[in-house]
Amino acid sequence: MKLSSEILYGRNAVLEAVRAGRPVRRVVLDEGASSSDPRIAELHRLCRESRIPVEHAPRRELDRLARGSQHQGVVAVAEPRPAQTLSGILKSCGREGREPCIVLLRGVVHAQNLGAIVRTAAAAGADAVVIPTGQSATVTPEAARVSQGATEHVPVIRQSLTQAAAALRREGVRLVGADASADKPYWDCDLTGPVAIVMGGEHAGLKGPLADQCEEMVRIPMSARVESLNVSVACALVLYERLRQTSQRSA
Repeated sequence: MKLSSEILYGRNAVLEAVRAGRPVRRVVLDEGASSSDPRIAELHRLCRESRIPVEHAPRRELDRLARGSQHQGVVAVAEPRPAQTLSGILKSCGREGREPCIVLLRGVVHAQNLGAIVRTAAAAGADAVVIPTGQSATVTPEAARVSQGATEHVPVIRQSLTQAAAALRREGVRLVGADASADKPYWDCDLTGPVAIVMGGEHAGLKGPLADQCEEMVRIPMSARVESLNVSVACALVLYERLRQTSQRSA
């Protein structure tokens, strides 16, 4: 295996990679995988069309490739994703006449949370997720699996968040931060138009220079019995409120 290879695992993650046209060198299936499973049958069909070799191997071989992670009997050896930039995403939105929606994540350290956020971002129509270059979760095979392949459709860009925030503001994208200390409920904030949703991490919330760059801060109201929500759940609430407002505006 070449050093530039990337391992993908999980039925949906591998299936979406093939659907998206990602260069996949080979797909390895558990020797007991049944073609009666619609996803396995679809994967076989797409691999035939794309001339991607499909192998069947004992589960221990898939365990080795996936390093013991939950691979659901499907592993792929793929080319790394092409790098994308925030400026490139904004230019693409401009060419297509779309108002960009970007998610900025500070301090999200768990791959499961990042994968869940990317999946929600794809479902809610966001264009990219930006994570810092320092300590944070990255798009590992586990994050791709949790996202169920959404990482193939929503780019995750590593960049200084303060630089990304400044670039977004220069392009007329409003920054809306979410933090428990804010006064305004998220549903009272105008989330239409070009917007970036800025979320804090699992423990520290949203503070400091990044919060200072936000034009508005919002909170998610909760009863006294709960102090906070998982960051992926909080991000989903704000993204879907934006989708609701945008749908109402265009109705």
